[in-house]
Amino acid sequence: MKSTLITTIFLLLAFSSCQESESPSEQLIISAEERQTLLFTREEEKLAHDVYVYAFDKYGLNVFQNIANSESSHVLSVLSVMETYQIQDPLSGSTTLGEFTDPILIDLYSELIRRVDLSLNESFLVGLFIEDLYISDLENAISETDKLNISALYANLECGSKNHMRAFYDQATANGITYTPEFISQSEYSSIINSPKTGCNAN
Repeated sequence: MKSTLITTIFLLLAFSSCQESESPSEQLIISAEERQTLLFTREEEKLAHDVYVYAFDKYGLNVFQNIANSESSHVLSVLSVMETYQIQDPLSGSTTLGEFTDPILIDLYSELIRRVDLSLNESFLVGLFIEDLYISDLENAISETDKLNISALYANLECGSKNHMRAFYDQATANGITYTPEFISQSEYSSIINSPKTGCNAN
């Protein structure tokens, strides 16, 4: 009886040890879709940063610089999660404005810069467009993952994008400009702009 009990305890401890050793490796397993979304988000956040830096250099308005700085924090947050899953940065840490590997983002950057060049008012609409797009993309990204750290990352980025949208809305309203959302619903847009800025881990 004593021998059986000792054997049972030994097996339970061995199983527990095995579970603990397997847990970290299990956590590193993500789907191809999750991986691709992280890679795209990394470059998408840089696109926002680069456009806002360009707009600040052109018009010197602090709202662009402040939000560009926030986007830099977003990029670092994405890179941190990518590192957790051993995903290499496709841009190798590049901070060169307008440099991307995704052809969609290369074309989008060129189009947004062209619009920024048109006028300061158009730049506010560009900011609203970017945050509108990002909120929609991040909501889709959250729905496709079951990893808590990844969904928390996207939720935090979404929180920041909503604050950015509020800031650009204030600028647009002060200049008599109206923006109609292209990606999120009008009701969601109205809810965001009519609610106060919220605290995020990095926004």
